[in-house]
Formats: sequence, C-alpha cells, structure tokens
Amino acid sequence: MAKGITLVLGGLGVKGIANIGVLQALVEHKVKIKRIVAAGIGALVGAQFALGRELEPLTEYFVRFFTENNRYLWGLEQFAGVVRSQKRRVIDSFNYFLRERLFCQANLKRISILPWELVEADIENVLDGASPSDLKIPLAVSAIDLKRKTEVLLEEENLKERLKAGIAFPGLFPPVHIGNRELVSSTLYCEVPLGMVGRAKRPIMAVDIPSELSMHKPGSVIEIMAHMDEVRTVVIKEKLLSRADIILILEGLRRFRWGSYKQIPQLISRARGETDKLLSSVDGPWKK
Repeated sequence: MAKGITLVLGGLGVKGIANIGVLQALVEHKVKIKRIVAAGIGALVGAQFALGRELEPLTEYFVRFFTENNRYLWGLEQFAGVVRSQKRRVIDSFNYFLRERLFCQANLKRISILPWELVEADIENVLDGASPSDLKIPLAVSAIDLKRKTEVLLEEENLKERLKAGIAFPGLFPPVHIGNRELVSSTLYCEVPLGMVGRAKRPIMAVDIPSELSMHKPGSVIEIMAHMDEVRTVVIKEKLLSRADIILILEGLRRFRWGSYKQIPQLISRARGETDKLLSSVDGPWKK
C-alpha cells in the first residue's frame, strides 16, 4: 500500500481556489499525498499540484481570468432587470442560480449561458500539454453521470475533459460528453467530494471550506427553497465528512463571498495560515 493520505479537496465556487494555500501548507508540513480527489475549481488546483508544478502562478491566473470575464460571470443580475436598490433583496435568489441549487432532474440539462470556448483555452494553458501519464500523484475528479444518475470519479480520462467535467455547473456550462457518459459537476450535490472515496483509500484527509447559510428572512418562494437546499447540503456534508480520518475545517473562510474574486490573494493567504495552524495539532503515519 502506498504511504500517505488520500486528500479530498472541498470548496464551492471561487472558494475552491483557497486549496492553493491548503496545498502549500501541506507541503510545508511534509504531508505525503498518495491521491487527490477534487471537484470544481479545486480540481484545477489539484491538477497543477498533481503534475508537480508550482502553485503560485495560479493565483495570478485566477485573478486575471475573473477580472477579464467579470461582465459574464458576475453581472448576471442584469438578465432579470434588477435595479441597484433591489439587488440586496434578491442576492440570495441569484446565489441560488449561480450555486446550482437545483430541484428537478430537468434542470441538470437546461440551456447553459456560458460556452466552453470561454475557458477551454485557459484550461489548455494551465495543463500546458500534460497528459494523465505526467501526473506525479493520481488525480480523481468528481462528477455526476446524468444517464446513470450517480456520482463518479474520473481517474483515467483525458485531463482536459476531466477538468471540464469538474467545473460543468448546470446552467452555466453545458454537460461534458466522455464516451457514452454525460457529466456535470458534483459540487451541486456536496461541496466535499467524499461520496465515492472508499475505505481502501485511507487514511483520508478532507478539506472543508464552509459556506455561510443565509440568515435573513426570505422574500420569495425561490429564496425559501434555496435556503432549504443549503440546509440539506450541510446535512449531507456532515454525513460524508464522517468518512474521513482527518478533517480540516477552515472556519475563517466561512464569510468569504463567492463573488469576491479581487480578494483571491487574501483568500489563499488566509487558507494557508489556517491550514498551518490546524496541521500543527495533527500527527500521524501519513507524514513523509
């Protein structure tokens, strides 16, 4: 059996970028990683690390990408004709849309508003021609197979298609077709992709970057449904986290807002510092 941990990276949306700081802290503490499981943006970060590459360039890349595409990614409230004075009242409704809190199977295949052309070149630049054989650490990307209606781990597939499936948020990007499978991101089910990680992969270290529940009084039916689904997600995550041997909960990042892309460097720095403190109290045979 290979020594080291199976590292499961959590984080919803932009928060997945915080895994840059998490991985930097793990390296500093000489934690040996034998396998990485990730979804969403965390899969892009995990791929860079699994390829044995430096993580620092990703910080600049993510800041640049979100800045250049701001009008596509963060200006969606304009589609509903929301005036400035109304935005605060309906922000949770748009959080619902962007965070993929979906309530029927049909929504998983709804028309997407962003084309893959928006990010494909960037994914290729990040990979820089790398293939699965270039991975220094095995990387599994969690996704949902729409035909089988189940979560799957992509471990042998083409790296670019694997990462696309990891960020294929329904309604934002179209499903990814690999073979006879139609795949979307699993983050709509749970922020920490532990569902398909078996006991044979222990010890398992899970990184939870929690999200803050909406606490104000809902103003519409969709906000009530969104809040109910947020609560459901928390319950599912707690159940899945019980499968991990070590859990790193970055409580200090709970209040970080999904649209705060300009604060990405601070997000990474805080994640690195908090992970460092948590690891200082953890010891075991998974260290080098």
